[in-house]
Amino acid sequence: MSIPVYRPSIRRKEMDSVLSCMVSDHIGPGMYSEQLTDLLNQYCGTKKAFLLREYERAVEICFSALQFEADTEIVLSPLVPDTYLHVIQKLGLVPVFVDVNEATAVPDLDDFLDKSSSKTGAIVVFGAFGYQWDFSEWENPGVVLIEDITQNYGSVVSEIPAGSTGDLVLMRMEPEDLITTGGGSSLMVREKEISDAVASVLDGFDGTVLLSDMNAALGYSMMKEFDKNFELRDELYQLFLSSLRKGKHGYLVNNSEERIIHSSFPVLVKGNRQEIQKYARKKNVDTTLAFKGCCLEEELGDMIVCPVAETLILNCILFPLYPSLGKTNSETISKILATLP
Repeated sequence: MSIPVYRPSIRRKEMDSVLSCMVSDHIGPGMYSEQLTDLLNQYCGTKKAFLLREYERAVEICFSALQFEADTEIVLSPLVPDTYLHVIQKLGLVPVFVDVNEATAVPDLDDFLDKSSSKTGAIVVFGAFGYQWDFSEWENPGVVLIEDITQNYGSVVSEIPAGSTGDLVLMRMEPEDLITTGGGSSLMVREKEISDAVASVLDGFDGTVLLSDMNAALGYSMMKEFDKNFELRDELYQLFLSSLRKGKHGYLVNNSEERIIHSSFPVLVKGNRQEIQKYARKKNVDTTLAFKGCCLEEELGDMIVCPVAETLILNCILFPLYPSLGKTNSETISKILATLP
């Protein structure tokens, strides 16, 4: 059996939490949802959190609540999930793409600001594979900041955690994500005025858009145990990085002196990407394109002119990195990374 790229790290405590919810005979939104939203608000420093079953629905509700006029510009990286592009276009807004830094796979904060104008309504920041910006000297240009912490939940730079700066904060919680509820998403809002607007948008939907308590119970337990997962992820990352450095291939950099959560292990391939993936597959290790399903995969013609991102989408692949890998699988991946052709 091959080693999958993603696997949720579910332990006995997570199982017990879900089981307790099931035996309570109350699996719809309720007590566990409230506990999870409380944790999310504490972590992000927000006023209100909402739990939803679908990521795209959460993104749509986020933008709908802001009530932007048609043709308002939204500044974002072309490597963020294409969910954002779908929602932006659906609501009659205009995406403005900013190219990424080749070393980090995200735009620098100054690059976001350079692309902003009087037409800009919001900036979307998505911390790829644990990356967190240094917001210590961030000066908001007077637009809404939407922070997506799906891949960098738990990262801290200059004592500022991911998710503590955005006016609205989104986190997908699918099985492949850092915090999983088995499927779903969360939306956190910093100010009451916007949270009231989100609640008003939600009033237009029935209760089936909300996350169930059974799912919330899993997410709650995973957040409580997250620090243990962080230590294991960091150990694996250092092991894999040491092995990769023995060869010719590259890697994405981060704020190495800070607390960075490694959601996956991205490799910048120098040479034939398909040959690398075939080599790993022969040794029963799955890999995948790092930015599969991003905005850049959409047919947009000249709307996206981002040469660095266009290169990364072709030559950056992910190797497995998660706490439940175990010693044998970790050593197998380490050996592969050290001997990549």
